[in-house]
This record gives sequence, C-alpha cells and structure tokens, in this order.
Amino acid sequence: MENEYKISILLRLISGLMLFLALGYHPYSYYITLRWIVSISSFYSGWVMSKIKRHNWAWFFFIVGVLFNPIIPVYLNRSTWQIIDFAFAVVFSYSLIVNSTNKK
Repeated sequence: MENEYKISILLRLISGLMLFLALGYHPYSYYITLRWIVSISSFYSGWVMSKIKRHNWAWFFFIVGVLFNPIIPVYLNRSTWQIIDFAFAVVFSYSLIVNSTNKK
C-alpha cells in the first residue's frame, strides 16, 4: 500500500503542475495530454484514497476523473476550463499537504 500511495502522490503532483501550466496558451495536444494525465491520476488517486478510507477525497478524485476523461470528453469554453484548471490545481496541491500528514 505504501508504494501505491507514493505513486498517487507523484501523479497528483504532476497533475497539479500540468493544471497550473494549462492556464497559459498551448497547442491542442497539450490539453489532450492533460485530460489523459489528470483522468488517470484522478482515478488512481481515488482508488488509493478509498483503500485508506479517505472517502471524501476518493469521491472528489473520481468526479475529477470523469470530468477530465478523454474518451467521453466534456466540452466547455476556454474561460470555464481555466477556472476549473486553476481550482483543481489548487485542490490537487492541497491534497498533497493534507493527505501527507495523516494518510491512515
């Protein structure tokens, strides 16, 4: 379980950084990659959080995974995505701080 949790930390860190970077202008391929990375890391982190009984965080990550999923994408305008990207970048960063202090 310890290794799974460490992978979750790394994935959340990468996702948070990519979400902050998404506030700039990038080619369309960046945003497709962002969807894949955030979706995969969210579903994985949700699974890890459910295993360690952090159910509120698990639900949050599962919802983010659905929102960012690249297979059945949610289409919103750029300004709405920027708000979502910033908000989730902050929450991903916050999850690293909160869940690192008391993971069980």
